[in-house]
Amino acid sequence: MTTAPPRDLVAPVRLAYEGTLLKSRMKIHRKERTIVLSQKTRLWFRAAVCLWATIVVMTPFMIYSEWFLSTTTRFTCDRGTGICSVDGRSGNVPRLADIGRAEMDRDFNRRDGVNWGVNLVTRDGKKYALDEQRAIDDRVVADYRTSVKAINAYLANPAQSSLDTSFTYRASLGEKIQSLVYFVFGVFSLLIACALWTSAAYIVDGERVTVVTRWMFQRTTQEIAVSRIRRVVDRQESDGRSLQLQVDDAERITIATAGRARMLELGALAAELAIFLGKPLQSAPS
Repeated sequence: MTTAPPRDLVAPVRLAYEGTLLKSRMKIHRKERTIVLSQKTRLWFRAAVCLWATIVVMTPFMIYSEWFLSTTTRFTCDRGTGICSVDGRSGNVPRLADIGRAEMDRDFNRRDGVNWGVNLVTRDGKKYALDEQRAIDDRVVADYRTSVKAINAYLANPAQSSLDTSFTYRASLGEKIQSLVYFVFGVFSLLIACALWTSAAYIVDGERVTVVTRWMFQRTTQEIAVSRIRRVVDRQESDGRSLQLQVDDAERITIATAGRARMLELGALAAELAIFLGKPLQSAPS
């Protein structure tokens, strides 16, 4: 049976001797007059939270771009030089003599649904994408189609010396709403992750047991005078063992738990704490 902590104490974090998916293994530091039991979230989890926080912070800028900005792609060709360029850059763009046609590229994915892009198809069948962002909104798709027609008309008319066409991407209403939903989800999941980012330490000395609990942006400290501690309890559980302190007359707080593989080690720690605090050790059944 689980007992409540004393009324003037907030239920402290329980340490897991073997560690958990998110928590590293409990550490024991022994000094001359102090024993410190501590545990914190694993490094991979803290790194993942920091990375996710960076993404969430950047999301409002992405939302602003999605809602209020547009991207125009300009495609030009010159028959005299045989060079074609995208936004003034010709480095990776096929030469005019190698381009067979332009075409609309249709794709589908679960996030965006049907989306369209503009491809140049070379005479040997290779494709070169002109678009930086694929079109979803019907008006944007129509603008892309107009440029594809202009490119194909230019390729079919040797008398036309140059080509200068452009198409503009604007986010659809669905994309705008989707960006807001992603932002809300990102903030909510980040708050949950921050709540799971914890570390706890029990600092045991000759006068008190200090319980320090840290969250990502918060820290709490509680002190339990040794005079209030009646005994150290080594409690058998159905799936392992727990180390408890009985405070005042009948209330217990659980410091640490261990599975079956670490039961003996936790039992030895309970005996060590009892001697260190000068309190009796009680073995209790589940």
